[in-house]
Amino acid sequence: MKFTTLIKEMLNAPEIKGVTKRSLGSFLIALSGLLLYLDKVIDLIGVGEEMNTFGFSNFPTFIWVFTQSAAPMLMIFGILLRPYISSFLIPVYCYTIQLVWVFQPNLYIDNVYLHLYAIGSCLLFIGLLVLIKMIAGWERKRNKLKAEFEKEKEQIVNILKSKTLSET
Repeated sequence: MKFTTLIKEMLNAPEIKGVTKRSLGSFLIALSGLLLYLDKVIDLIGVGEEMNTFGFSNFPTFIWVFTQSAAPMLMIFGILLRPYISSFLIPVYCYTIQLVWVFQPNLYIDNVYLHLYAIGSCLLFIGLLVLIKMIAGWERKRNKLKAEFEKEKEQIVNILKSKTLSET
């Protein structure tokens, strides 16, 4: 079986061996956020001491850079499976913490403000989703009213045409 055929079948199937596509997609989205902390776990348990660092100063730094690149790709694959929107809160939370660490690397994971920033960004994310959904609803309503108007206009034109033709 070709790879492209396998992907097409997987995207069209409502379930993949008992697991819904949405659940699998949500898992991949959540995993893409959690992958960002793999370097902390590796550093904590001491794995990779003798591993190839590919030019980086140590193995956890290599893993951190690698997961920074791999996580968005995993997220894109998860998006194809139409995940639950709430699953995006995990990567938003994790990426916010990563972003704060870029500008203030001296903060530790137990810093209260770090988590307040992350929670605030999640709330902002939810607010933006609600706003986008409201705007999309207004647009759908406007398009529906426009279509109804066009239909009524067409009916009125047809009535006027038939009256005009019957009078002549």
